[in-house]
Amino acid sequence: MWVVSLAFADILLAITAIVTNILHIYAYNFDNNNNLFWIVYIFAVSYFTFIGLNVDRTFAIKKPLQSNGQTGRSFYRKIFACWVLALLPALPYLWDTSLELCERHCHSCWIPVDNKPLMWWHTIVGCLAPMLIIFAAWVVIFQELRKTTIVVKRDNENRRVIYVMGIMTFAFIICTLPLTITLISSSILTPSTSMWLNLSYTSCFFNSVLNPILYLSVSTKANRAFLALICCKSPISSSPVLSGEFPVLSGESTQFSSSS
Repeated sequence: MWVVSLAFADILLAITAIVTNILHIYAYNFDNNNNLFWIVYIFAVSYFTFIGLNVDRTFAIKKPLQSNGQTGRSFYRKIFACWVLALLPALPYLWDTSLELCERHCHSCWIPVDNKPLMWWHTIVGCLAPMLIIFAAWVVIFQELRKTTIVVKRDNENRRVIYVMGIMTFAFIICTLPLTITLISSSILTPSTSMWLNLSYTSCFFNSVLNPILYLSVSTKANRAFLALICCKSPISSSPVLSGEFPVLSGESTQFSSSS
């Protein structure tokens, strides 16, 4: 379910990029506040979804018995909470007035870099905090794996879950790190050009393209299910990914037992 949420956010991000570029070609006059709110929000959804995915896997490893008792509704509530929390870094852009003032003498800026409180709020809530939470989750995962023995019959599956999640999380951090660095530098010193902001947001867009490629590349079950779906070899319901057998997608708990 987490991957489905992430995929849906990536689709919305792709649609946003396509529509924005098409309208920009035709010199459409954007409402800066609404436009920035939506762009920041949809980016933040990816950030907070990755937080949810990593925290959920950490909970499954640290508290397997409690995690087993979770229902599908609980996962929907968690995903919904991530989409709501993503509003935190985006909402202040609706009331920003600094960009409108800046446009009177500068037409290259599209981020309100003169509004330092807003830039710091976006940097801390929308970038730094998610990365720190993800890093903390992986510290806990590694600590638990060192002192925990995975049940033998699920050993390969659980290792694959951690492997897939690790690859996607690492790619996410690498692709979004330029934006975090650029926002921090822009919060300290007002940039003379928007080039670095453009490049850093392009890097984030690249992560949305990379996610499905990585998922299909590192997940054998997802790859087989995708090929079966494309080739019409089996019904969708029989797919191990779409039916919920694959833990990363379905949120299925990881089983552990204490080492002797």
